[in-house]
Amino acid sequence: MTKKPLVVAMAMVFSTVAYAQPTKAVTEFDEVLVTATRINEKSSDTSRSVIVVTEEKMQESQPASVADALKNEANVTVTNGPRASSQGVEIRGLSGQRVLQTIDGARQNTNSGHRGTFFMDPELLSSIEVVRGPASSLWGSGAIGGVVAQNTKSAQDFLEQDDTFGGYVKQGFETNGDKIKTSATVYGLANQIDWLLSGSYHDSNNINIGNDQALENSASESSSGLAKLGWEPDDDQRLQFSARFSDTDELVPSNPSTNVGSSVPLVQRNTKDKNVTLDYHLNPADSALLNLNATLYWNDTDYDEDRITKNQIDSTEFETLGFSLNNSSTFANTMLTYGIDGYKDSINTVRDDSGQVGERPDDIDGETTVWGAFTKADVALTDSLALDAAVRYDTYQNDSNTLDLSSDDNAFTPSIGLVWKTMPWLTLSARYDEAFRAPSIEEMYSTGSHYCIPSIPGFLPNGLCNTFEINPDLKAEKAQNKEVKADLRFTDLAGDDELALSLSVFRNDVDDFIEQSVSNPLYGIPGLDQTTSWNNVDEAKLTGFELTMRYRYQQTRLIFNYGQTEGKDDTTDEYLSGIPAKKFGIDLSQVIMDGDMKLGTRFTYVANQDQLPTDNLNQYDSYKLWDVYAAWEPAMGTFEGVRVDFAIENIGDEEYRQAWQTLYSQGRNFKLSARYSF
Repeated sequence: MTKKPLVVAMAMVFSTVAYAQPTKAVTEFDEVLVTATRINEKSSDTSRSVIVVTEEKMQESQPASVADALKNEANVTVTNGPRASSQGVEIRGLSGQRVLQTIDGARQNTNSGHRGTFFMDPELLSSIEVVRGPASSLWGSGAIGGVVAQNTKSAQDFLEQDDTFGGYVKQGFETNGDKIKTSATVYGLANQIDWLLSGSYHDSNNINIGNDQALENSASESSSGLAKLGWEPDDDQRLQFSARFSDTDELVPSNPSTNVGSSVPLVQRNTKDKNVTLDYHLNPADSALLNLNATLYWNDTDYDEDRITKNQIDSTEFETLGFSLNNSSTFANTMLTYGIDGYKDSINTVRDDSGQVGERPDDIDGETTVWGAFTKADVALTDSLALDAAVRYDTYQNDSNTLDLSSDDNAFTPSIGLVWKTMPWLTLSARYDEAFRAPSIEEMYSTGSHYCIPSIPGFLPNGLCNTFEINPDLKAEKAQNKEVKADLRFTDLAGDDELALSLSVFRNDVDDFIEQSVSNPLYGIPGLDQTTSWNNVDEAKLTGFELTMRYRYQQTRLIFNYGQTEGKDDTTDEYLSGIPAKKFGIDLSQVIMDGDMKLGTRFTYVANQDQLPTDNLNQYDSYKLWDVYAAWEPAMGTFEGVRVDFAIENIGDEEYRQAWQTLYSQGRNFKLSARYSF
């Protein structure tokens, strides 16, 4: 008999409680959320399931992408294969537009076909925060699976007392793909003005996917930069301007999550992503009613593609102009956070049909306009009981200038959470969230040909084209998530030690899934229309849990995590496609040489995915990965300011493929980086 996730998870918690004898609260493992929940709070104080990946963790793992930086976390999966530029994040079985991405609090809404959307080089980030589960009451459309909030570096992260100038240079190399990574940062402070300039450059050949097999057309070259300027006229306020860019060149399949084929041509793709953000923060020390944050931002992403096998030039431009204004006021035992925000997404595409007249998608020219207002109340009901309740209202409109068509709708998304500090060492919480994702311009108003089948003598003498069909009645996806969480925090169980354990159990019901439907995708009967459209189809039921345990004894640290998600059609009770396999991970590290050196090893086991729809004949086997890593950073002496990181990933050169992925993942990789700070 299969045990239910709730039964298994709660049994694990209560067995832990029964044998643990707590004394004081944990300190080392209590990270602070900065932007993901829109207020500053400790991870142990929120009823949401959250992850914080610090700069230290990213230096140790030397990730190739934001998604790669999250690959070891429970119920978080890297999607779209091993090409770093196309990798995405899946949270609890939901990915793509169902996971909201933000950078320094500004939404990143770019989405177009199979193209990548995570452009930040992790080298430019100070942390990554992840909310697992719906968060539309805070962020609006898109956050039905969760939020990935990226926070870029600033001078304030580096400047210590009396510092006015500093920086670092860093050089890295990876054997898999002969990848070269170069980065540098300088920062300073003059009077009330602080500034930072940071840049990076990566260049790699084709990567190997296990057993020394090369993945063709996986080489890439990229550069990125970040500039920040902050002004603090007094202790109560701060004005900050930031600008960033990334530029990636690569020769890849038009769908980089697969290989070149008859319907997947080879393209020379240049991706340029730009952003400008202006932030203002006002928090007078003598006012409990004013804690104001205002953000104005502009994003622009250009994909220029040379379909070299077709002699065609395509372009896609996605632009977002948005703002956010919110304030927090404290009244006795209540903190009220409220605000408004809005954004306008514009998409313009040019699809060259040279040599294929009538066989390409039509150009798209459209806009999506969204306005939202929200309020969130954090109420301390008693010394041990706290309530957070939020509600948000959004209205959105999609306009196709090409077709002169328009559609609009609205959404109302409430949430409520209850946190009960039963004892100094045990916090229990429960919450309910509703969320939505508005359909995109591409999903509603794509026209032209999706693909064409060439002439087949005796069967299709004239060939056959599958054309896009518009769906102006497409409804927004909706989610209702129920979740309970237990946080256990101890110290001095065996002397100089700390233990933190967090468990979340959830059920997320998602209605009106938007899926691409292709009629007769493999075989066609001449005379019958072949179409592609996006439709509301599934009613999904996603259930599961994630468990994370962190333990420190003196200078030894152990991290254990486990995550599982089960996805079923709520109507037919059939398994859904795209749900990740169960994942278990251990990270053991030891600090030596008076804290100057850290040695560590990671082991990951991913089970076979046998929960498949009845019409799916694929096989996704289990696999095991073993990594080791080391970091050396002398605190004083001749080499003060030097940091060296070394890692070997996939030591066994395992040839493995994640569930639902077409390509096999990266094989053995030696990583080495050296940084000098001044």
